[in-house]
Amino acid sequence: MQEKRILRTWLMSWSLALTGSVLAGAAYADDPTIVGHSDAEYHLDKVVVESSALQETLFNSTQSVSVLSGIDLDEKARNSLGDTLAAEPGISSSSFGPGAGRPVIRGIGGDRIRILENGVGTQDVSSVSPDHPVTVESALVDRIEVVRGPASLLYGTSAVGGVVNVFDNRIAERTVDGPISGTAEVRGESVDRTRAGLFSVDVPAGPFVFHVDGFKRRSDDIDIPGFARTEQRQQEQETEYSEPRGTLPFSATDNSNITLGTSYIFDKGFIGAAVSDYQTNYGVPNGEPDISVDAKRRRVDVRAGVRETGGFIESATTRMGIVDYDHTEFEGAEAGTEFKQNSFDGRIDLTHKEVSSIRGAWGLQLQDASFEAIGEEAFQPPTDTTTYSVFGLEEVSVSDHLTWQLGGRYDWNTIDSSGFDPGDDDNYSVSVDTFSQSTGAVWDFASDYALALSVAHTERAPTGQELFADGPHVATGAFEIGDADLGIERSVGTDLTLRKKDGAVRGFIGAFYNRFWDYISLNPTGDVEDDLPVYAFQAVDADFIGFESQVALFAVDRPGEEISFDLQPDYVWARDRDNDESLPRIPPLRIKLGGTYYNKDIVRARLEVQHVFAQHETADFETSTDAYTMLNLYLSKEIPDIADNFEVFVRGTNLLSEKARNHVSFIKDVAPLPGASAMAGFRVRF
Repeated sequence: MQEKRILRTWLMSWSLALTGSVLAGAAYADDPTIVGHSDAEYHLDKVVVESSALQETLFNSTQSVSVLSGIDLDEKARNSLGDTLAAEPGISSSSFGPGAGRPVIRGIGGDRIRILENGVGTQDVSSVSPDHPVTVESALVDRIEVVRGPASLLYGTSAVGGVVNVFDNRIAERTVDGPISGTAEVRGESVDRTRAGLFSVDVPAGPFVFHVDGFKRRSDDIDIPGFARTEQRQQEQETEYSEPRGTLPFSATDNSNITLGTSYIFDKGFIGAAVSDYQTNYGVPNGEPDISVDAKRRRVDVRAGVRETGGFIESATTRMGIVDYDHTEFEGAEAGTEFKQNSFDGRIDLTHKEVSSIRGAWGLQLQDASFEAIGEEAFQPPTDTTTYSVFGLEEVSVSDHLTWQLGGRYDWNTIDSSGFDPGDDDNYSVSVDTFSQSTGAVWDFASDYALALSVAHTERAPTGQELFADGPHVATGAFEIGDADLGIERSVGTDLTLRKKDGAVRGFIGAFYNRFWDYISLNPTGDVEDDLPVYAFQAVDADFIGFESQVALFAVDRPGEEISFDLQPDYVWARDRDNDESLPRIPPLRIKLGGTYYNKDIVRARLEVQHVFAQHETADFETSTDAYTMLNLYLSKEIPDIADNFEVFVRGTNLLSEKARNHVSFIKDVAPLPGASAMAGFRVRF
């Protein structure tokens, strides 16, 4: 064990030293023949962060941000949002099989990661349990932004760990060029026999823009190398059925979505609405026979904005989303627990003109959700959660090279429960006020370089599940117990990031430290109830410390041609300070090496290898996971002879057919990651 600790420490030090020295020495490696690169991941000064209230770029953002769009998004899109983002720095997936996967940022997941669609919450129940789906189709979106670390000032107390903001064009904010534009795509994959197709069309008509999009995807049970269950699990628990091998049973999926939207565009603004219907049916491969989830979400979005008003308030945008969500967990053909949620999320964002080198943004937000679990195995009573919020962010240009930000947010939270009985009253109400504040600075101390520092104090109110859960949850295979006495979860998060925006070498290297007081964690207790292991929500003091980096060397970078190599290590260390024990489901050290070749007249090719180290830093009653190495390949080619903007693509995943288990996943001991797979398809843009 000591040798493994030494090896991991050495590799962490090597990764930090290498990426740091590459950035520090890049000024001497610049080739005058190199021209700008358009890739969003590396051209930091030309990518505007739309999730920022002040429209900062990746280069001058005080927080650590990743943007996934264009070819990179096409290459990485997977069935779930978590799996789509799992290759980004510092991000893992909760991967509860191919049907459900939520982003985990720096080891923090669940309700601490806020998932948005165009700035408004998805309002599904994916934060309640890892087996619940995120109702976003990655292949249909235009752009995904990830704000790592505390981002609660703009988006609420559930953004303590970060924000994932998904952008689409369902409500157009500006006019569309040409008579009609859109995308159509068909793809298939070998590992689970995926059959998928999608389309998106925008039709301008005078001041109006009409939008329609949809997708349909079906897949069978996924192929896996070897047995589904670990040897330890096979020895500890006998089954009444044959040991799954070669195929992961109950991992098939069937998803669909249709959306209609329209916008009215005027000289300095827009107003529009969109209606969407999302449905998914998927197996839950938790080791129990024939568990599945059937989920439906109906959503209405309304958005309007004005800009360049000429007054003190330069722009104003209002967004609101109304969602009717329900899903049922099935045991075979028998319906088990049903989850229902009706919710509203609305906000107004205002930006004011610059006064004495000071510019800023202010806003109001209202979130309201009624949640209900129905059935014999309903593990949580009905809850109504309402949050009123006010927030502000101001930025001052101290000098030509130094920018400073200061912000704050106040939330009034109320959680009402009917059916929870702490005494003689069947109704129970918790009211919690939270206040969060942050400060940050960006210093571009040399040509092409910037150093960003952010410090945030955040407060998060406990959720209804953390307070009131008390019952079996069949999909996760756990008996969950809440604690009505849980109080405010507080944290101080610090980020320090060095960036280089241009030249032959560019990218970033960053470190972070999040210190929590009363961190609410779902921990195994070792007890058993109703033949299920008991998991309890407990408040502990915790530390999260780590680093992440993404640095690329461009051997050739000119219009229409690129040869580049990139290095991406990340690591998080998380501890319960009360007893110096590891927290559960923390991702291990990862290192990814990649190479990209692009020629507009030939092909785009990317080969990457990622090594994920073993994780032996485990919580009580948690098993460790072995190391594994993934080899992936992506090829795409435009074929103008068939049609303008016609593209064929091929993706190979886990080409070595490694037996891999995701330590972040609740079901890692019974559901390994997919084996070797080949995906192929074509898309046309018009």
